[in-house]
Amino acid sequence: MISPAVDVRSAPTGPLRPIEIASIAIFSGLTVVPAVVVAVVPMAAALGFLAPVPIALLAARTRLRAVIAAFVTTVAVTFAVAGLGTAFAVAATAVVGGIVGEVRRRGGGPAVLTLAALITSPLIAGLTVLMMWILVPLRRLGLEVFDNVLTGLAKTVRLVGLDGAGDAVESFSGNVVDHWWLWIWIPGTVGTFLTILVAGWMLGKVLDRLADVRLDDTLEAAHTPVADRQPGPLPMRAVGVGYRYPGTSRDVLAGIDLELHPGEFVAVVGANGSGKSTLAKILSGVDPTIGVVDRPGSPGLGRAGGTALVLQRPEAQMLGSRVADDLVWGLPDDAAVDIDGLLAEVGLAGLGDRDTSDLSGGQQQRLAVAAALARGPRLVIADEVTSMVDPQGRHDLISILAELPRRHGITVVLITHRDSEARAADRIIHLADGRIVTHHPEWMRPESAAPKLASAPVGGRPLLVVDGVAHTYLQGSPWEVVALHSVNLRVDRGDGMLIVGGNGSGKSTLAWILAGLTEPTSGQVLIGGESVGENVGRVGLGFQHARLQLQKVSVGDEIMAVGGEKVGTTEVGRVLDLVSLPREFAAKRVDSLSGGQMRRVVLASLIASEPDVLVLDEPLAGLDPQAREEVLTVLAALRERGATIVIISHDLESLDRVCNRRVELVAGVLEGGV
Repeated sequence: MISPAVDVRSAPTGPLRPIEIASIAIFSGLTVVPAVVVAVVPMAAALGFLAPVPIALLAARTRLRAVIAAFVTTVAVTFAVAGLGTAFAVAATAVVGGIVGEVRRRGGGPAVLTLAALITSPLIAGLTVLMMWILVPLRRLGLEVFDNVLTGLAKTVRLVGLDGAGDAVESFSGNVVDHWWLWIWIPGTVGTFLTILVAGWMLGKVLDRLADVRLDDTLEAAHTPVADRQPGPLPMRAVGVGYRYPGTSRDVLAGIDLELHPGEFVAVVGANGSGKSTLAKILSGVDPTIGVVDRPGSPGLGRAGGTALVLQRPEAQMLGSRVADDLVWGLPDDAAVDIDGLLAEVGLAGLGDRDTSDLSGGQQQRLAVAAALARGPRLVIADEVTSMVDPQGRHDLISILAELPRRHGITVVLITHRDSEARAADRIIHLADGRIVTHHPEWMRPESAAPKLASAPVGGRPLLVVDGVAHTYLQGSPWEVVALHSVNLRVDRGDGMLIVGGNGSGKSTLAWILAGLTEPTSGQVLIGGESVGENVGRVGLGFQHARLQLQKVSVGDEIMAVGGEKVGTTEVGRVLDLVSLPREFAAKRVDSLSGGQMRRVVLASLIASEPDVLVLDEPLAGLDPQAREEVLTVLAALRERGATIVIISHDLESLDRVCNRRVELVAGVLEGGV
């Protein structure tokens, strides 16, 4: 039995919500692309079976209003891009997707879907016939083209002496022209019927994969203005506050008692999964499932005099193509904003006309802070805003945030794992398992100094050689960006190489080139004397964001998929031992893991594939002290076993346990290489 993806009785009502609008934009685009490809490349007709799935997914997880909006958007965009014929085909595809998704949303199984297909397929095919009946010039043109093609084929067949076959082809052409409506309706009915069944099967697979990923905006309540209350987030008092996400059985927060006052700088610390980000949502205005949050007005998320939220990944908050545009995005046209003054305050003076995509990670995070300040908030919540920023950028960001209470009376809540950042606050709130506990400074041991490591090769056998590598993005265009300049580097067998550098220095570009996943503009990378681009897999790459690298439902499936045919359950257990995870984790769903556990699963998968070199891009970013220690212990153990590891990071603490060499990238130039 197939259970419904959404409880229809609890479906939202009223205007489209922000999360629905975003979903419509995404799924409409995913529907248009295969349709246009099929229109341009007839050999890709099999993509037609995939086209209904995005709209079906939207229909299964939202409501009819969103599906109608997606239908209109999809057809309009297709008409503008590919014309009337393709737009009509996409309209039929969207209808099919809507039917499949609606059946699934209401709990219908294969039998119900088959019945729906039997009823709707003739109707959908009949609409095509009706359109061709009305659009006489289009019908005549299509039939003439068809008849000309088959007549030419008949003549060609007769030239080789097959007169009977030529007569048959010509007779078939005449039959289609005379009875065109049957030749459209009958194949159309059969094709639509099969498409509905295939789309239903594929939708089931997709929904199974997304079972733990809810299509909910947990900040939606905070976005909704309260008509009779002006923004007034402070002073705020929470009493007995708890929160449980819909569809789960565990309280993420419980028994939270706290107060926030105007003009203070508060740090919230705790391990990954302790409830810090959920607390940030409560402070932003999400209603708790139990307890009381008292404020003089509404939280006013995003409103003048209300609350501003700055997230860990600034690129997720950037909407404008220019810095100045992004700063005021979403504000009323008559809003008075001192753009130059705000940019100067966050250290981006003179960059108003700069393209946002050209900013480094630290600059993007400063822009996010400036955009928050443009709303004139009384409360700013900064959730792990320094986790992907280099040391100098972290220092600058904390200095900016620490000045806001003193200069503007703004209350700042900083969620962090770092001791130096927490100590800059007026007070510290420590969360553990969803509850506030007494803060013990030893939980956040002070950051150690950067390790002193050799820069030159230590005389081992060369394994990975980078020879004159340079890379330019969008080369030859007005938007070209030079990421790397003639990089030369040698990694010896058994090396632990640390590549450091500020945001925007080219570290991630170099990581992808080392793994053979990006072809450099010039130069070459050799692994054991052979081109790494022709030996993809010999260098294993761990991404900055581990979750983006995990593609399977369970841990065991992920490890076996990356490791290949040679990896079975025995090998899965072995690599889980190597990364200090219990063998029982093989059955765990990937989405149930903490950030540190996800990084170790990525390591286990890479180890299972037996690469010659491991390249890890920011392996410690966003991890709490305990998770950092776990990952560092695993990496140190791998080095002791002879593994060759390249770590690319701006986070230098304790990496001397893993690395014996260090080089630095500065604006795409490598210092300390070969």
